[in-house]
Amino acid sequence: MATKLSFSVAAILCTLLTTAFSQIYTSVKFQYATVAYPGAVSTIANGINDDNVIVGSYFDRNFSVHGFVYRDGKYARLDFPGSTETEALGISNTGDVVGVYQTSGPLNFHGFLWHEHHFTTLDDPAAQFGTRAFGISNNGTVVGSIDDSQGFILKDGTFRTFNAPQRLGDALQTQLNGINNSGWMVGQVLTGGHWRGFWRNGDDLDFLEPRFANDNEVTGINAGGDIVGCHDAASGFVAFRVELTEHSETGESFPHQQPLVSCASAINDFRVVVGNYFRVGQPNAFLAVPQLILNVIGPKNHSSVTSPVHLRAAAIGLSPIWQMQVWTNARKIFVVKGHKLNADVQLPKGTNERLVVRAVDIRGASTTVAVVLTIN
Repeated sequence: MATKLSFSVAAILCTLLTTAFSQIYTSVKFQYATVAYPGAVSTIANGINDDNVIVGSYFDRNFSVHGFVYRDGKYARLDFPGSTETEALGISNTGDVVGVYQTSGPLNFHGFLWHEHHFTTLDDPAAQFGTRAFGISNNGTVVGSIDDSQGFILKDGTFRTFNAPQRLGDALQTQLNGINNSGWMVGQVLTGGHWRGFWRNGDDLDFLEPRFANDNEVTGINAGGDIVGCHDAASGFVAFRVELTEHSETGESFPHQQPLVSCASAINDFRVVVGNYFRVGQPNAFLAVPQLILNVIGPKNHSSVTSPVHLRAAAIGLSPIWQMQVWTNARKIFVVKGHKLNADVQLPKGTNERLVVRAVDIRGASTTVAVVLTIN
């Protein structure tokens, strides 16, 4: 099920290198597969690394919770010794796993690190009832939450508390869900009664949605700055390269989001995503593998341009690319064979003209990038 991909994110990016561009837009066509621990009542996928090793948890038929590691087509149970429950929540490319286990009595939630088949407890000294470790980078930095109210960063053996910006008077409520190998972190903070997803790069913290928008969480990030998450505990999304076009904190636009089949938990550097359905009658996890990736360098969405417009795009996929197409207002106006588009295209003049670039592979699978333009 989880196999090495035949193409990489870097391969398609190299086809679009340029010194100046208006915007890069990305769209991915995913193939989905079910992740289900054998004999389990339900399965939850929480993390994935670049070797497509998946970690998560499952409910057995007695509704006890166990962690698992899925590697090379085989599931392995992962239980912290003496625990009543174990959940594996994150995994690095080196194979280190972090998560949470539960015991009876006070301070009953404990983070853990599983390194070379040995468990270590991770307890933040500031915790009153529990520590949960959600993500780990290749250098061993761990992020998570304490008491389900504040984030923590564990680096070089030292815990540091992290709280995202909130509205004055809001109770502390920050959770850190993931970290990439450059140290970028993702999570969510409760602001004015709404969860607000964010990512943090050094001292720069950016939000996924405006304040008081619907609840949203950012649950995973990869080395390229792609993020995944969930809206209102039901609608999954992915947003690609969220830091790529950032120039200043004034007037920043929120990243474009592509919907997924359901809530996402993690994304690796090959843009393979894991997540969970959380639907009645479908209590298992999913694996989403990129079938087709399209990158378009083109005019910024809602901008004003003069025709002809120079369009550059490239696609790559599990099957060879057949055509690159250009559509305006539901009419195909330009076609080129192969996986690259680099042409001046005459577009009809008008306001709110819908421009679509579509990549189609030899099996008929397709994905599109669309922008709305004023064309002079």
